[in-house]
Amino acid sequence: MKTGWIVNLLLLLGVAALAAYALYKPKQDEDAAQHKISTLSPAQVKRVRIEPRGGTAMELQKEGDDWFLVQPMRARADRTQVDRLLDLVNARSREKLAATELQRFDLDQPALRVAYDDFVVAFGTTNPLSQEQYVQAGDGVYLLSGFYRSLVPERAERVLTHALFRQAEKPLGFRLKAFAVEQRDGKWQVQPAPSKEPPSQDDLNRWVDAWRLASSLLTQPANARTAAAEWIDVRLAEGGALRLGVVQRAPQLVLLRPDEQLTFHFSEEMSERLLSPPVAPEAVTAPASGTQPAAPAQ
Repeated sequence: MKTGWIVNLLLLLGVAALAAYALYKPKQDEDAAQHKISTLSPAQVKRVRIEPRGGTAMELQKEGDDWFLVQPMRARADRTQVDRLLDLVNARSREKLAATELQRFDLDQPALRVAYDDFVVAFGTTNPLSQEQYVQAGDGVYLLSGFYRSLVPERAERVLTHALFRQAEKPLGFRLKAFAVEQRDGKWQVQPAPSKEPPSQDDLNRWVDAWRLASSLLTQPANARTAAAEWIDVRLAEGGALRLGVVQRAPQLVLLRPDEQLTFHFSEEMSERLLSPPVAPEAVTAPASGTQPAAPAQ
């Protein structure tokens, strides 16, 4: 019965996800007369420039397999946000108009311009009947769902990465204030060794994966007042090293990457998971009657 309940729940979640996708993703007419706004594919694009009228321009650049924000600051970009932004070049419209008398569509002075390399997409006014937006791309003016406008970030902070580590960074050791976890001869070890049940390799792998896959709730640029109360030294593969600063532990965990001048904000639960030494599951089970649980390591 329990298994069946779980399966039904997963099916319900799957249906809900499909419904949400169908609701918010623009419905594409299967008619072959649809007009694609560009001949570009997302994989071809190497640079994206976002120019809001009266706002601060943003520029992103592809370097190898990674994307970086290069204006108004330099920082790693969130790949999910970049993929959403690149999806605009795949947009299709039911109608294509000649790119003349652009003032009719507020495209003579567009509210927003997005340049994919040398290909420019400009956003104008909204059609009052269909609530679609007039967009100029190349030699045409198209009507697109407002969904596509939502793909374009308005602030640089929205583009910043949430991944604490870069794709190529493979941690092989962590030295915190009270303990260290390091890989030696292909196995993870914790020092000082626990006085009770030692963690297994699976326990240690889970602890390391929590660090390696850590994704922030919020990423922000560091400023001159950002100071670390303690430091974590991370040994990387290929002889690399990284230093992370603990700015605060609660009510949120805030970690500083001084090499990127970024702060990563995590939940308080993540603070306990990342900053406490890995332990065997038996070590955190409920104690026998009349005993008190041990305080978590700090």
